[in-house]
Amino acid sequence: MWRHGFGRVHKWLGLTLALWMVLVALTGTLLLYKTELLQLQYPQLRTTTMPSVAEAAAIYERFSAGHAFLPRADKPWIEVVDVEGTTFYFDSAGNELLARPMLGDWVSWMVEFHHHLLLHDLGKDIMGVLGLLSLVLMVAGVVRWWPRHWSWRVLSVRFARPRQRQFIATLWQLHRSSGVIFIVPIAVLLITGTAIMYAAAVSAGLDRLLPQVEPSQVQPLPPETATNWHERLHIAVQYWPDQTPRLVYLTPTEQGHYRMRLQHDGEWHPNGRSYLVFADQGRLISADDVRGKSLGFQLSQMVYPLHVAAVGGNLWLSATLLGGLVLILLPITGFWFWWRRRLHR
Repeated sequence: MWRHGFGRVHKWLGLTLALWMVLVALTGTLLLYKTELLQLQYPQLRTTTMPSVAEAAAIYERFSAGHAFLPRADKPWIEVVDVEGTTFYFDSAGNELLARPMLGDWVSWMVEFHHHLLLHDLGKDIMGVLGLLSLVLMVAGVVRWWPRHWSWRVLSVRFARPRQRQFIATLWQLHRSSGVIFIVPIAVLLITGTAIMYAAAVSAGLDRLLPQVEPSQVQPLPPETATNWHERLHIAVQYWPDQTPRLVYLTPTEQGHYRMRLQHDGEWHPNGRSYLVFADQGRLISADDVRGKSLGFQLSQMVYPLHVAAVGGNLWLSATLLGGLVLILLPITGFWFWWRRRLHR
């Protein structure tokens, strides 16, 4: 009886979430190759000359608000995002390669849909609820499938053509087997995607659950003053030689301070979670090393890198890609099976 109940939950949740899951999985899978898609659409981004930190700092001085990313090997350009969401790309000579307004191309539409359903904060709240329901859907499906007797047949698929009578069995077997075989990347994608929507709560919860802190030596702040981004980045490299600046906030805080984020050598997060804060036209006033945070907080910062396959090399990228493709396949085969069975009855 309880298996039947889980089966009904899985069926109706699957039908309810099918369209959302297909679109979110499709956009997420494509966004694994966001850089390649941008370079395909905008050939001017196919640059191979890596801008230096000094060249990037010179570009940052042109903007008084927004945020910017330091050049990386996979993104060999200077990237600045203004307060209106327009993204500017510059080469090492300071020439503007491209200006992409928010929702100005199909890649931007995919990003905003995958993150917020094109509904800003409301979309984020909806995504969180749908993510939680997707986890219930996954658990109900596994419980409903769990075999009483194990054999190779529980994962077998007999292929038939859509016009054949046996095709309905093919749909069921393909839905069942693909979901079970790729359960690990599917689970990671659904759990991490939902956790991103509730990032603050997840971080606080893990911080309380794992409050252990590794003892670290606090370095004295340097006395040098910095009046521009070139000097701030120079001080950052000197202060933390084992950390790399990744992101700078061009908009000053209410106190007039300027911040930047750095990534240490063993950190998963591509933008880093260590912070340096500079007073306006002044010295470095705060250094917040993520390695001095609790174990729970550091674990919470691994959620995003796992979701976007920023770690694990080609092996995890391939697993994430396959997981995304299966998340597209599952609602399609599930809905198709339900429809064919309904017509048959």
